[in-house]
Amino acid sequence: MNFPYYFFGRYLQSKIPKLYDLFLMKIVGDKFDISIRSLGTHGEGVGDLDGFTLFVDGALPGERVFVELTAVKKTYGVGKLLRILERSPDRVDPVCPLFGRCGGCQVMHLNYSSQLERKRQRVVDAFERIGKLMDVEVLPCVPSPLPLKYRNKVQAPIRQKKEGLSIGFYARNSHHLVDVDLCYIHCALGQRVYERSVALLKSSGISKEKLRHLIIKTAVKTEQALVVIVTGTDQKKSLARLAEEIQRQCPEVKGVIQNVNPHLHNVVLGKTFEVLSGQGWMEEEILDLRFYVSPASFFQVNPAQAEQLYRQVIDWAELKGGERVLDAYCGVGTLSLLLARKAGRVVGVECVPQAIADAERNASLNCLANVSFVCAEAEKWIQSAERMDLVVLNPPRKGCHPEMIKAIGKMRPTRLIYVSCDPATLARDLAMLQESGYKIDGACPFDMFPQTAHVETVVKLSTKL
Repeated sequence: MNFPYYFFGRYLQSKIPKLYDLFLMKIVGDKFDISIRSLGTHGEGVGDLDGFTLFVDGALPGERVFVELTAVKKTYGVGKLLRILERSPDRVDPVCPLFGRCGGCQVMHLNYSSQLERKRQRVVDAFERIGKLMDVEVLPCVPSPLPLKYRNKVQAPIRQKKEGLSIGFYARNSHHLVDVDLCYIHCALGQRVYERSVALLKSSGISKEKLRHLIIKTAVKTEQALVVIVTGTDQKKSLARLAEEIQRQCPEVKGVIQNVNPHLHNVVLGKTFEVLSGQGWMEEEILDLRFYVSPASFFQVNPAQAEQLYRQVIDWAELKGGERVLDAYCGVGTLSLLLARKAGRVVGVECVPQAIADAERNASLNCLANVSFVCAEAEKWIQSAERMDLVVLNPPRKGCHPEMIKAIGKMRPTRLIYVSCDPATLARDLAMLQESGYKIDGACPFDMFPQTAHVETVVKLSTKL
């Protein structure tokens, strides 16, 4: 790369943006070799070019690669991997032939032990860089019992091609659909139901204008499944025979459900569900409790690993039998019910009405009377709540609302357990909790999504003496 030319471009960007746009047309397309130092948030290789950060899909730490510059942003660039000059010893051949085209997996080319090490390091880096948390003990990342064939949910978009329906998954960072017949991270039952459902949909003659998504939800322990077909308009007459045939060919399918979503946006499910064949729910088992799973229910997609995570939460909760527990962002009540078996009383709070309805049904299903559920925004509800001994935080990716952190500081529960799906927002929230008078007793990452860049983390906190 022509370095004086490059730095002249950076000068133009800061001083004369309009000329910089013309300048970009010349430097995009340049080719050069670069050393990869780490993995990015989305599993891409990260390298430096004299202080300028470059992201390269498919490259691994420790490798030297030959890349083509494809985009230049204000603070970083994007390169396309052309050739590996020095190969990492951690690189493996992906088991899936669609890896690199399908966007479902990002790190299948990295051996599994290295995936775990990198995920732990991602948590450490977020703690130190974002939260300024330098002395937190981060345990080794807990491996998934199943690095492959672990997912209990398939969500496949449907499109029309010249040769017929295309059903699969999006390519990375795009809405280009890649046809997928076999997914190596789907559980065996989910894959079997997916294959039969895809074959029947493709032979049905129903046009893509009427079909949006195919969703398969499976209960691994009870060997049950639900099939959800998302349509743009009501298609129950067109789908009725197909639904019956899916159940005939796959006896494990408890029900086939239509979801109508007339809106063209990124939200997959609409508000209307209608059972086409069978029933509209199934049951799954987690740590000897049974759970009602509806088409819209959120349920951990890696149930075997979820059990390990829940055991960690229960262990760190250190419940003796009389404690009052708040499960904030409780979803369908999975953790609430597991904790209720050891606590005096548990309150689960969630803002999604359907999730609360499922949680209440789950409590009844398991005959647990010492747990109750509230449909409310947790950060508002907690402000007028009685003092709790333990608060479990399990927020969405964006983390806790600042009002939640503030309310916890006022309530002063003795212990906190934070379950996070995003290291960056976790680090931010932990820093605020430290300022509110809590100390971090330990952090444990869990590989809930093998072959991807995602990591979940459980953190134990207690009040400072």
